[in-house]
Amino acid sequence: MEELTGLAADAAHAASPAPAATLDRVRPPVRRVMEGAGFKPLDTGDGCLAWCRRLNDMTHVMVSANNTLDGDPAAADWIAGRYGDRGGFVEVNGLTLDGALEAAEVLRPPVRVDGSLVEALYPSLQDAMDDLS
Repeated sequence: MEELTGLAADAAHAASPAPAATLDRVRPPVRRVMEGAGFKPLDTGDGCLAWCRRLNDMTHVMVSANNTLDGDPAAADWIAGRYGDRGGFVEVNGLTLDGALEAAEVLRPPVRVDGSLVEALYPSLQDAMDDLS
């Protein structure tokens, strides 16, 4: 596992690799899907874990199921978010794993057109997309 690098010092969460023993407890289908989509396991602190993928625009996306790496892929227990290295976040909760992966692909950076940072949790992907358009 690789450590997430390049996050700003004032990022809302500390980045360190998730323990290998934790990764071993993830269901093989979940692990295959997440690793196949380019995500790496991350310990975000305080016992919370997420799958994380760095983007090339000073943001990263994270996906988790109730702050863990594993969950029922069909249950609406997943959350996806896009986080700015200099602040701001956009999160959508109540997703299935497929929905969380879709959100990770389409969520916009957490910055409005006027340059202000977004810090919001949305009940649906459509609500997030509408607010950021």
